[in-house]
Amino acid sequence: MTSQTQTIYSIPIVDDEGHEFTLDQPADSLISAVLLMHRKLNCQHAVDTEMLGLTEQDKKKLTLQKEKELTEQKLQAIYKTQYAITDSLWPNHVCIQKMKPLKEQEKQLKAKISELEAEIWS
Repeated sequence: MTSQTQTIYSIPIVDDEGHEFTLDQPADSLISAVLLMHRKLNCQHAVDTEMLGLTEQDKKKLTLQKEKELTEQKLQAIYKTQYAITDSLWPNHVCIQKMKPLKEQEKQLKAKISELEAEIWS
């Protein structure tokens, strides 16, 4: 098993009152550090990408990664809905009928995630 070395990135933060400060975040890459910090702050503050000096390519990758995470959250919601349907007291034919549109949404979301991953890593 190989272990990757993590770098500590100082992430500039701007709170909702306009105060600027930095927080250190260990990560494998600057993009990962920004995403981890975003999660850690629970989106109550914005990461100041201008102060980071991200390239346009990095900004695009960050946007794609955020879109991928949002799509994955939607997919998880579909999985939970599917579980609720299959665990319900409805007759089997009703469950199958209710699952059809969810299966199609699941397929579309998985395809979108694959496309986003391909674009992120290209």
